[in-house]
Amino acid sequence: AEVRAFFRSLFTDALQEEDRSFVLHGLEVAGKLRAVTGSSRSGKRLICEFGAIAEDDLAHTSPGDFLFFENIQEACEAGFEIYDFSVGDEPYKRLWCDVETQHFEVLVPLTLKGRGLALVLRHGASLKAFIKHSPMVWKLTKLLRRKAVGRTAPAAGEDDS
Repeated sequence: AEVRAFFRSLFTDALQEEDRSFVLHGLEVAGKLRAVTGSSRSGKRLICEFGAIAEDDLAHTSPGDFLFFENIQEACEAGFEIYDFSVGDEPYKRLWCDVETQHFEVLVPLTLKGRGLALVLRHGASLKAFIKHSPMVWKLTKLLRRKAVGRTAPAAGEDDS
């Protein structure tokens, strides 16, 4: 409930801004919301922070891909130089993007307690990188995550590789 309230406030408050810093886009088909994206604006970059699609009879038609196309077209018309799919490497992102931004975590511990935390965080980041760069382990991880939330099949548009 708190997370929903946060995002509702974030996007509602942005409606009052002349140049909205956060925007929602939705794709409605036959009176039903089939796909949604939430984006932030940073300079000449529109960043897709999240996306979701309805798990229904039209999921196989890739409503998320269509919405991405519409978002990218609108971003170009509005003068944005980059449409950014945000962090994370997924095959669908590579279909759309020809620019890759490398991200780095920088930890500067200032205390003994901070050094301990930095060590734990570095090990966690190393494990995460190993998982995401090992196709078999990444596929297994996604399968386990889906089972944990009660889904047995990948979402439409979600590549299981």
